[in-house]
Amino acid sequence: MKTKLLLIAVIAVFLTQLSCADKKKMVLQTHKEAVDTLSTGSKDTLVKFANIDIRKLLDTSDLSKIFCNHDSLGAYDNRVDGFFGTDHYRIQFYFSKVWKDSLDPLVYNFEGKSNFKDNIAPFKGKLVLEKAMKFTDPKINLSEWKYENGDSLKGTYSLIGKLQFEEDKRLGHAGVFSGDFRMEFANMAKGDRFLWFYSPSIGSKGAGYASAGNWQQYGKPNVKPFIFGKDIFMFANDILADFSYGERDIQINEKYVHLGWDNYWEQDEWWVESKAKM
Repeated sequence: MKTKLLLIAVIAVFLTQLSCADKKKMVLQTHKEAVDTLSTGSKDTLVKFANIDIRKLLDTSDLSKIFCNHDSLGAYDNRVDGFFGTDHYRIQFYFSKVWKDSLDPLVYNFEGKSNFKDNIAPFKGKLVLEKAMKFTDPKINLSEWKYENGDSLKGTYSLIGKLQFEEDKRLGHAGVFSGDFRMEFANMAKGDRFLWFYSPSIGSKGAGYASAGNWQQYGKPNVKPFIFGKDIFMFANDILADFSYGERDIQINEKYVHLGWDNYWEQDEWWVESKAKM
């Protein structure tokens, strides 16, 4: 019974993220605790993959709401954090519009804004999905994984692709983000789908989705590395030692606050009115 109650609570978090009705939970929590809750304790740590036809998986699926929730209450859920440059300073991305390409179901178009040290730049870009795999994780207990309405987990999937965001060339501080993309998601038997944060040894490292690559400034040899993810706290400690503490309610290490994290809990909607410097 305890296990059932814990799993119901975890799935309630999934639904909250999709509806974006409770922004505080979404922003202040990570998924480390849920990973522990779902653990089988198995000594078998090898995630098993099977290549599948990516077009068969995605032809009739639309993943756009995973990146951009169009509910007005969910604006903050369309924002993600990351690290930029060799000092790993905080960078943010806001996705104002995401849509599946009308000609190619493996392409998703993005519009939004980036924010680095209050330098805000509108961008347009694409995500091109190239490979899909179905996977099973022996460390996750799926035996009681059900919604209250009787729905059940159909499968968990890993996607690989390439991402490119082109910032507005009219801005002096603008450039192009180009990187690899990894994502895990789950399909339910009745058609619902959600990001999968519970297998931190693969793909996005438990971030749900993540992209890593380089930013190239327009017309200059200025290149900087970047990485961002939906739940960066799942892998942030691998980038900056002891960056955060806690498995659900996050505390950021004071020694890193000066790297742009001093206002993390303020939920500033910086994308609403552009502060871009020309």
